[in-house]
Amino acid sequence: MKAFVFPGQGSQFPGMAKDLYENYALAKEIVDEADQILGFSLSKVMFEGSDEDLKQTKVTQPAIYLHSVLVAKLGKDFAPDIVAGHSLGEFSALVAAGGLSWQDGLRLVYQRALAMQKACEIVPSTMAAVLGLADAEIEKICAELDGEVVAANYNCPGQVVISGSVSGIEKAAELLKAAGAKRVLTLPVGGAFHSPFMEPARVELAAAIEATTIERPICPIFQNVTAKASQDPAEIKQNLIAQLTGAVRWTQSVEGMVAAGATDFIECGPGKVLQGLVKKISAEVQVASMELAS
Repeated sequence: MKAFVFPGQGSQFPGMAKDLYENYALAKEIVDEADQILGFSLSKVMFEGSDEDLKQTKVTQPAIYLHSVLVAKLGKDFAPDIVAGHSLGEFSALVAAGGLSWQDGLRLVYQRALAMQKACEIVPSTMAAVLGLADAEIEKICAELDGEVVAANYNCPGQVVISGSVSGIEKAAELLKAAGAKRVLTLPVGGAFHSPFMEPARVELAAAIEATTIERPICPIFQNVTAKASQDPAEIKQNLIAQLTGAVRWTQSVEGMVAAGATDFIECGPGKVLQGLVKKISAEVQVASMELAS
């Protein structure tokens, strides 16, 4: 049983999708249309921009989304039994599974990026990766900090990202290290994604998602906030909206897909981040990158 998985922020690299654009007519057509939809040359930043250029949220999110959608569309034998995406990747997954047009997906992803950027500017906030500590211990320490810090990304056993105010993350880091965390690394991000600090962005995106048509996808999509499969458009919409302030339950999603029978995980998009995480969650499954049609 094949699970196709789609990466989130952090998988970008200079020159991304340039080879696809130059070698596939369909890729050129989609990328050119994407530039028109956005009203600026995303492709120029993707093909020629520096690491720094690609780190801007308003660029990163549509760039990774577009690259992932291209890989799925150009993929050899793209026939998923299940799909899932990590944070932003959930939009690419939904497009690949036929639940959303790629054009509407791009508009939503760009709006999501801008809304998140705005929310980041309201209150100084950040994120940190916690390595080598049990999920329950991290949750317990976050709970002691009165809503200032939450567990935001359950990436794999022993790797959880926390999200919160700058002072809250500093306090949490001390407590987590005292509790036995191997390392607590502050991440180079603009704000506290997947936390209550993103509430203004959630409200803004909710209106856009509600106004967008989502069809029943061709296969179940495991969604971040519930770590459960859905094919119900209304439920998918609600989970996409809740995702901005809710945790990315990637560990639990992969465990759920394995329990549902997934044996092969194929990553669609830039990089190999998810393949590494999937292997740490379930050593028995096979992982690979999407092969493109020749």
